[in-house]
Formats: sequence, C-alpha cells, structure tokens
Amino acid sequence: NTQPALHPAFLVVSVAMMRRRCVPSAVSMLLLLLLIVSCCVQHHHLLISAFTLPPPSLSRIHQPTKTCSGTVINFDQTTKRGTAKLSSLVIKLSPSGIDEWPIISQTAVFFGAYAGLALAYYPTIKLLESFSQSVVGLERWRIYMIDSTLPILMGLVYLLGGIGHFAAADSFQDIYPPMGTWGIWYLPGSAAFHVAWTGIIELFCGAGLIFSGIRDAIGSEDGEEENILINFIKPICASMLFLLTILVTPANIYMFTHGAVMGDMAPLDMSFHVIRFAVQVTFLSLLFTLARDSFFYAWGDELD
Repeated sequence: NTQPALHPAFLVVSVAMMRRRCVPSAVSMLLLLLLIVSCCVQHHHLLISAFTLPPPSLSRIHQPTKTCSGTVINFDQTTKRGTAKLSSLVIKLSPSGIDEWPIISQTAVFFGAYAGLALAYYPTIKLLESFSQSVVGLERWRIYMIDSTLPILMGLVYLLGGIGHFAAADSFQDIYPPMGTWGIWYLPGSAAFHVAWTGIIELFCGAGLIFSGIRDAIGSEDGEEENILINFIKPICASMLFLLTILVTPANIYMFTHGAVMGDMAPLDMSFHVIRFAVQVTFLSLLFTLARDSFFYAWGDELD
C-alpha cells in the first residue's frame, strides 16, 4: 500500500533534475538504495501487515503488559466470547536474555546503548564531511544531496513512519517500555499518548522536508520574493527529526533487551538488532548533516 506513494516523489525528483540539466551521480543512487533498504527495515511491520489478514475468530487480542524482568505478567484477552483474565503467566521473550539480568545490569545496558550510538555516530559524521568535501565537492553536494535528494527521501521515510503511528498505533504501543523498565523508566503519560505525539512530529517534519526539497529542486521563478522562514523549514525539520530519533531510542532498546515486537510479529533474532543499530546511526548522521548544511546554506543565501 505504501509503494504508490513513492512514485510521485521520485517523478518530481526526476523532473527537477531535468530542469537543472543534471544527472544524478552514482553517489545519489547508492544513497537512494540505502534509504529504501533502511525504510524497509524501519517499517517492515507495515509491509508484513499489508499482506496479512487478521485471524477470523478473534476480534482483538491485547498484547501482554511486560514487567522489566519479563517474568510474571497480567493481561486481558478479548474474543467474541467475552473477556478472560489470565494471570501468573511466565514468559521469556528476549533472545538476548537481558530481561533476566539484575536490574542494575539492565540499566547499564540502557546507557551503554546510547553510548554506543554516540561512539558510532561521531566517526560517521566525520566520514560524511570528508566525503562531501573531497569526493563529491561542496557545490555538487549541495545541488544533488542537500537541496533535493536527501530531504525528499528522508522526508518520505519519516512521513511513512508518522502514518504508521496512527494506522498501526497498537503495534507501536507494543514496543513502548512500561513503567519500571530497566529500573529507571518512569516517564509520565500513556503509550498511546507518546505514540501519538511522536507520530505527529514525524508527519509534519517529514512533510516539511519533502516540501522544502521539492521547492529547492525545482527552483523559484526569477523575481519571486522568498520568505526567510520558508528557507529555514529544512534545517528546522531535520533538527526536530534528529532529536526525535534520539528520544524514541528507548523503544528500540526495549525491543533488544526485553524482546518486544510490534503486533503479531515473530521474535526478532540478534541480527535484526545489529541492522537496526546501523540504520539508526545512518539516520542520525544524515539528519545532522542535513540540518547543519542546509542551515548554513540558507543563512549564507540570506546574507547574500
């Protein structure tokens, strides 16, 4: 169901490239492939649910509310026959086995995951800086990547993610950490609330990136007066999505440490979490680069 939404955006990019009389480089094609694969990894549950029919005998099954230790749980199971209360169910969901560790060890894993992101993120940023300056060239980097390709593709990824927050809200709520997870998670607000507001930000900022990318790719007409606020939509949206990606990381950590899955997905093995970690580092690096470079380009244009 998401595939037709990609066609108009790629058509716009193609038309924009034709108007500028430029041909996307191999770098742009590699980045395009990377982002498509990343999108599939990030939102694979939507692709699976599009081809999966719900069980005919069940109207709704609530996923269990898991404790931070992953042992005793209680949940309501709603079927066509009514509601049954099940208790004292012992589960072991996490392939990593971290949910059975002492709380202090789980806390260390939580902060260690953030530390690992920071350690992997910094050299990736430096690699992108060197690549844009030495290999691509700053002028081509702006035309091919910052002005058009990168904001449009990143905007599509987060726009689809924002839609998923509402189209498959229950699945996203399943990976929200319950109170007491890792011994430190006591964030106010329900899972539904946090899924909703993060989805709204992804929707608006994703749309903002697409709008600004298409606008810069097509170019403004000669003599058209530009609004200074419109020129800064791109860096503002990229910055907000960068911060949001950091803020929603506990959901990813919860999937790793406690084996949480979205909806009726099968348990995820360790290879998924390795790929997910690499994708998140890539997204953070690209968003930071897009926010920084687009801000300086917009600021420089205003000074000119």
